This record gives sequence, structure tokens and C-alpha cells, in this order.
Amino acid sequence: MSAVAPIEHLTTVPALHLVPVQAPTQADAHAKEMNRWMLWFGLPVLAMAIFTGAVFATGAEWLLGGALLFLITDICVLIWLCMSSDTNGLLGDAPAH
Repeated sequence: MSAVAPIEHLTTVPALHLVPVQAPTQADAHAKEMNRWMLWFGLPVLAMAIFTGAVFATGAEWLLGGALLFLITDICVLIWLCMSSDTNGLLGDAPAH
């Protein structure tokens, strides 16, 4: 190759093609659902643990009100999570109503 070679000899055009998009697998959907449950159900449990620990640390029984509030919230969140979960629909086993 010489130092005065024309530029068209040095450039190559790569072959462009579309990469197929991977459809989400069942494992991906189940992992997403698990993370949703851990976030929505786990945060009120963590708050209950903090309030209960504060009761034992300080001796102030009124802090149990916060733990009870988060317990009721967590029960409502549990009902919502159970009703909105759609992992059975991914398998195709569940009957259509």
C-alpha cells in the first residue's frame, strides 16, 4: 500500500442487518413479578420492623401505632398483589373467564 493510494481503496462498507429482538421469556416475567412483590410487600414489612425495633429501643409504646399502620397497609398491598398478579396467564394453563 502506498502513501498516495486513493481513499476508495481504504474504506469498506460493513454489511448492515437488524438484530432480532429477543422476546421476554417466562423466566424474565417471573423475575419481574418477584421483584414487584419484594418491593411492594417488603417495604411495609421493613417499616414495621423499624417501628417495632424503636419500641424496644426507646420503650415508647405509642410507636406500635406505626407498626400497626404498616401492618394494615401491608395486608392491603398483599391483597392488591394477589389480585393483580398475572403469572398464570403467561403459561396458558389458566382458563379464560
